[in-house]
Amino acid sequence: MGFQCVGILYADLGTSPLYVFSNTFKYGVGHKDDVLGVLSLIIYSFLLFAMVKIIFIALYANDDGDGGTFALYSLISRYARVALIPNQQAEDDLVSSHRHLSATRRRAQWMKNLLETSKPAKLTLFFLTIFATALAISDCMLTPPISVLSAVNGLRLRAPHLTTDQIVWITVGILILFFAVQHLGTDKIGYTFAPLVVVWLLLIAGIGLYNLIKYDIGTLRAFNPKYIFDYFRRNKKKGWVSLGEILLCFTGTEALFADLGYFSIKSIQLSFSFGLLPSVLLTYIGQAAYLRTHMDMTISNAFFNSIPRHFVLADVRPRASGFGHRKPSHGLMRLRDYVTSANT
Repeated sequence: MGFQCVGILYADLGTSPLYVFSNTFKYGVGHKDDVLGVLSLIIYSFLLFAMVKIIFIALYANDDGDGGTFALYSLISRYARVALIPNQQAEDDLVSSHRHLSATRRRAQWMKNLLETSKPAKLTLFFLTIFATALAISDCMLTPPISVLSAVNGLRLRAPHLTTDQIVWITVGILILFFAVQHLGTDKIGYTFAPLVVVWLLLIAGIGLYNLIKYDIGTLRAFNPKYIFDYFRRNKKKGWVSLGEILLCFTGTEALFADLGYFSIKSIQLSFSFGLLPSVLLTYIGQAAYLRTHMDMTISNAFFNSIPRHFVLADVRPRASGFGHRKPSHGLMRLRDYVTSANT
């Protein structure tokens, strides 16, 4: 199951190094230490949000193994009368393995009473549920084209004659092809794509380690959060605005929770901690080491330019562009399945 996780859940996170630095420094690197500041932001955002919050906290807030916004709303509705349409039944106490909130926990009991007696609180909770679901659906629509287009764009390094229109149509073809096999199901798709994702993660980790050793081992100083404060102090408003691009490093992470119904918590935690995390962080660190010694280069293809010439990714790159959309699409299907089952 942990092997299937790699094929379904981590394709998007595994391809995020293709565009994070490129988007963040699209106007060039202003100061050499800005690279360390951005890298430090990526490291701690990835560790605190993706690993600590999602992997080791949010996954446990599930509804009998189901994750996602509607699962949380359904769970709350069983223990507090917050649903706009009354659906409380005596059997509700038996359908979940979660224990009731103890009455001795005053804060929890106060919150429960507030939700049950306040109409605005019920409306707010319902609105937040719908809004969060809409954001997840939007992510499922936006992430696949961004991931695939970023990867296919790297083909220009080997085939510079490709035009923008040709790149776009190649991207469209890949998206159509991979969405066409969705009907095969999570089990077959997971086992099919897992080897490709594993190869991709190993390759980018190797590239990152190579660049770190060759160009600037001092890039490891980015683990010192001091560079984050220096980055914001040096760039001021521009630095805060750049967070929109920097936080792309964990885009799609919410799908880890939404797809929980397909996998177990332990399988996600193990595959993330010992597979995805070290590989992606090594890739970002290696890119930063390369950028610090090539500040005059074109940043738009930072990832592909950092690949050593003897490293051949021509065969893996198109596949990487394809599996980059797997996770969001499965998150959308899981949302559909959960809502359908809840209405039956």
